[in-house]
Amino acid sequence: MASVTSLDQDMAELRKSKYDAKSAAEAKAWIEGILGENLSSEDLIDILKDGVVLCRLVNIIVPSANLKYKTSRMPFVQMENISMFLRAAASLGLPQYDLFQTVDLYEAKDPAQVLQTLYSFSRHANKQNSTVPLLGPKLATKQDPQVKYPKQGVDIPAWNTHQYGYMGGASQGSEKIVFAKRRDIVNKP
Repeated sequence: MASVTSLDQDMAELRKSKYDAKSAAEAKAWIEGILGENLSSEDLIDILKDGVVLCRLVNIIVPSANLKYKTSRMPFVQMENISMFLRAAASLGLPQYDLFQTVDLYEAKDPAQVLQTLYSFSRHANKQNSTVPLLGPKLATKQDPQVKYPKQGVDIPAWNTHQYGYMGGASQGSEKIVFAKRRDIVNKP
């Protein structure tokens, strides 16, 4: 008989399954390259858990940030370090959807989101300063859309039926919806 799992367990397994060891190794190598030192042989999430490495990373990439981090074994201090990194990353221009939550790293709830934040952080740092090495793909630049002008003498509709959800002549009458008609209330014996 198969065991029944809760939705929380299923979601936790799904988030952990998205964590890729190869991507984690690339991110770890990127961090080591910027810091100029080898990190321990632990898993990347365990290395980043106290937030110190993240704050040092920001201080090297964005010297004006000048994060004042603390090395401590106390959980609230470690989570404050992580929060400082997240604020610095947001000020660098990372969109909200690319940022992980503090518990995603500290409690290893969503390690894949932590990797996504590191990749996005490297792209935005590279956009600000091209000497920062890039981790993953480069950010695209916005291009102006090509404006197409209709040919002379061609009649174009005022609105696009597909764009506005044209329902093919649907109306209240065709949907058998009755408004303002008499209703009979009948008592059944």
